[in-house]
Amino acid sequence: HLTALTDFALAMKDRLDEVNRHSFNNFQLRVGIGVGQVVGGVIGARKPVFDVWGNTVNEAASRMDLTGQMVRIQVTRD
Repeated sequence: HLTALTDFALAMKDRLDEVNRHSFNNFQLRVGIGVGQVVGGVIGARKPVFDVWGNTVNEAASRMDLTGQMVRIQVTRD
C-alpha cells in the first residue's frame, strides 16, 4: 500500500505541475504519509465529507507542520 500511496502522491505532483504550466500559477503540494490505525467516516448532513481521525493522522499532520517542505513527500518511520 505504501508504494501505491507514494505513486499516487507523485502523480498528484505531476498533475499539479501540468495545471501550473497551463494556468500560469505556482501552486505547491506537500504530502505526508503515515501508517497505523485510524477511524474514518462520513460527517455532515447538508454537505457530507469523508474524514479520518486518530493518532496516525495527528502525528503525520504534526510532522508536516513542523518539518514539511513544499514539493516533498514525507513518510513516517513506522
